[in-house]
This record gives sequence, structure tokens and C-alpha cells, in this order.
Amino acid sequence: MPVCRLLPCLALALLSACASVDPSAPSAAYAQALERAAQQDSMRSECDWSVRYAPVATKDASVAQLQAIATARLAALQLAPAWSLSLPGSVARAFTDSDEDRAGLQLLLSIVLPAIERYPAGVFAETGLRHVVLVKDLSVDGQRRLAMPAPEIDSVVYADNLLAAMCPSGMELRVHHEYYHFIEYRLFNDFYYRDPAWLALNPPGTAYGQGGATAYGKGFQNLGHPHPGLVSLYAAYGPEEDKAEVFGWMMTPAYTVRLQQWTALDPALLAKREKLMEVLGTLAGSY
Repeated sequence: MPVCRLLPCLALALLSACASVDPSAPSAAYAQALERAAQQDSMRSECDWSVRYAPVATKDASVAQLQAIATARLAALQLAPAWSLSLPGSVARAFTDSDEDRAGLQLLLSIVLPAIERYPAGVFAETGLRHVVLVKDLSVDGQRRLAMPAPEIDSVVYADNLLAAMCPSGMELRVHHEYYHFIEYRLFNDFYYRDPAWLALNPPGTAYGQGGATAYGKGFQNLGHPHPGLVSLYAAYGPEEDKAEVFGWMMTPAYTVRLQQWTALDPALLAKREKLMEVLGTLAGSY
């Protein structure tokens, strides 16, 4: 079977069919890389593939034009973009004006910008977020990542790592998830703070794993609501991931309906959702 038939329909819509004779069509190697990325997407089992994000510009917009749009929209939130990353242990590349990079940046911005714009006024200033880093091919300590918090440079980082093959709303969930890690660090000066108030919300017998990094590289699928009190399987990897996952599901429209349905029958999960709404409301002054 040709590789292009295996790719998600989103990748096909963005990049055109593999069989096209158009010289700008993606190479076979790129199509194969997209397929590998699709297979490794931890959110594919919980994805609503009907959810689409509107492009931020016309299809032929250059990288410079896309960057200008991002700069203007983030400035309205008193944030600024950064287009490169220099942090110990982290590697990323800047976007070029190739066809693949233009499509990748367009898709990344179509998800990240409206996600960031969902927040009530005051949250970013209160938490000290100043920059949104937008790059491609991000890896952290050798592990490929789509997003990461970077409070040491007052930033969150979002990347196009062949995002065209992946669940779009799953990427938005990651936008909020990683920003919550940023919030947690600013609240407690610790990514791994074992908040006694949070731990007290767990049903008896709840046990956490050894941290989110241990989920990578195993074909992990982040299934929803696997146990009472846990919004997702990834939430079980640590209390810090538990918080960030509830926050991500709460803030992402494609997932929040399911979260609300589960909380109707799961008082522990309801208490966690209410706790994080309280945190967000406290930071913003209203929610």
C-alpha cells in the first residue's frame, strides 16, 4: 500500500497527495516520517479527528508573514514570540521558508495562538510568562517533544515535530498542559511539588508512577479516564502530570465535554477540576 494512504487525512489536506507530480509535493522520505510520527502520537486514540483549526493566513503566506501575524496576536496578550531556543539539554531548529516549514508553522500557529487567546486577562502577567517560543524539531535530553515549559527564560516552548501527522486538538491539550507546568513552577518554585491539598483529593489507593518522562518511547497511548480520580493514563505518572492533564483537558474545547461527563460521576475528578479552576481564577482575578 502506498505510504500516502496511511497518513491521517489532516496531513493529506495540508501537504497534498504523495502521488502528485507537483515538484513541491513532499518527498517519500518526508511522507514516511509523517507516518512514523502519526504512529507515535500518544493522543491518537483519544482524538476527535473532525476538529479543525482555522489557518491564520493564506496558504501561500511566507514564514516572515506568519511570524508577523504571531507577533501581533501575542502582543495583544502582552507576550512576545521567540523563533529560536538556546537551553542546556534542549535542541530545536528555526523555521525556514521552505514549503514544508511554511505548512508546519501555519499549522502550529493555527493551534497555539487560539489556545493562548482562551485565557482570561491577567494570567500571563501574574505568572510571569513573557515569551512563546515557536520552533521545529524540538528534543529534550534526546527525547523528541512537542512542547515544554521554560520558566528560566520566562517562556513556554511549542514545536512542529511533524505535527501535520498528529491529532490537532491533542496538540492544543499539550499547549495548556505545558503552560500549567509553568504555572506550577511559578507557584511553588518546583516542577515536582507534591501538593498535599492535591494529594488529599485522590481516592484511596491511588498510586503514581515515576514521572512523565518514563512514558516516552514505548508507543504510549494516553487513554482517557482509566481510573476514578484520573482524567487520563498519563495523569497516573506523577502528581505534577495529574495536575497538568486535568488542566489541559479542562482548557481544550475538544476534550472538556468528556471531562465534564466524567466529573458528573467521579467526585474526586470533579474536585480536581474545581481546584484548578480556582487556581486559574485566583491568578486572573476572574474566570
